[in-house]
Amino acid sequence: MDQIKKSPEMAQQHQVTITNRNLLAVDGVANMDSYDQEKIILQTAAGVLEVKGSKLHVQQLHLEQGKVILDGEIDSLIYCADSGRRHGKSFFSRLVK
Repeated sequence: MDQIKKSPEMAQQHQVTITNRNLLAVDGVANMDSYDQEKIILQTAAGVLEVKGSKLHVQQLHLEQGKVILDGEIDSLIYCADSGRRHGKSFFSRLVK
């Protein structure tokens, strides 16, 4: 039987689940680039994901597992070009200066 070799893209699946527009679970997250109560930018296996809303809060952040859970009033999810990254530094590397 032939074995299917997984490409790096297939190895890290990306999934987004929204519940009642106030709970967001994202799998396939590599990094969190920025975070405030109105916008969160995530590097995912499918590209940069920008979450906009109000009173956004990170409930769980497990980058080693590629999982993030957010709550708050979610207004939009936008996949965009790599414009969310600032000078190649992640949110956490800027935080721990």
